[in-house]
Amino acid sequence: MHEKKINKKLLKWIAVIIFIIVLIILTISIFGFSNNLTENKTVTIEEGATTPQIAEILKEENVISSKMMFLLKVRLSDYNGQLKYGEFEFSPDDSYDDVIEIIATKGALKNTITVTIPEGYSIEKIVDKLCESGLSVRMDYESALKDDYDYEFLDMIDPPDDCFYRLEGFLFPSTYEFYADASAHEIIDRMLGEFEKQYKTVSSSYDNLFEIITKASLIEREAKVDADRAKIAGVIENRLNADMLLQIDATVIYAISQGKYDIDRVLYEDLEYDSPYNTYKYKGLPIGPIACPGIDSIKAAVNPEKHDYYYYRVDTSKNDGSHIFTQTYDEHVNANQ
Repeated sequence: MHEKKINKKLLKWIAVIIFIIVLIILTISIFGFSNNLTENKTVTIEEGATTPQIAEILKEENVISSKMMFLLKVRLSDYNGQLKYGEFEFSPDDSYDDVIEIIATKGALKNTITVTIPEGYSIEKIVDKLCESGLSVRMDYESALKDDYDYEFLDMIDPPDDCFYRLEGFLFPSTYEFYADASAHEIIDRMLGEFEKQYKTVSSSYDNLFEIITKASLIEREAKVDADRAKIAGVIENRLNADMLLQIDATVIYAISQGKYDIDRVLYEDLEYDSPYNTYKYKGLPIGPIACPGIDSIKAAVNPEKHDYYYYRVDTSKNDGSHIFTQTYDEHVNANQ
């Protein structure tokens, strides 16, 4: 009997709590809670700010009157977890719903520059692209590329001293939006962070990372269609296992141009160019990556296709950038005929 009374009492309290929550939700939905602004105001939300931190900033700036109500509104909205950073402008007429939508969808007011770094760009070409876009100057990048960055994967690579760039291969190609006044260090840091994020979708381990990215860079420079990537990766593995020269033209171009890729084609005399990157002259992989590969080439390097091909050449009959793969040199020479 005593237990039944306790249960009834507990149920009554639960009902009261549920009623209060519903009442709060209805009140928020109906009234939305106005702000305390008397004129338009620009507010800065720093990168990495959490939703409670954003609420604190908005409260201090009088954009909202209650942090608790704002947080509850965010939780109940379609924009939960989607609030952005930057500079935003709010008006006295903005409701909580308006404020949330502005932060989640309207984008920052601060001057930004969007730049796309294509897959297969070397650091030289990436820096050129960033400078052309108005993001810092070359001298700053030359310094920033030598800076220390706090990423675990960087502790797992040890490039030889004669590599052109320590970070070659690890600036992830993507479309980025940077503040116009972002420093070269901040930009490099962001691209390294994107590499870490993307690589973790492929592998949970950094074992053999430098070798994998070196292979991925070769695949990226050689493959023009996605279907060829894993096959080219397989050819690289087969030739390495057979102690054959890789004979990849892109390594010669990278060496001669010092990463600028401003040479249209490889001449026969170029094949003898003395560089540890030159896979026509030296067996094995080049001493380091020759470009920054995209995620598909990294996947191919991690999971090369198993086959018996040792050669490939562009399929001129298709003229779509795809390759013909062959087992023997005679088949290779006679392909496309």
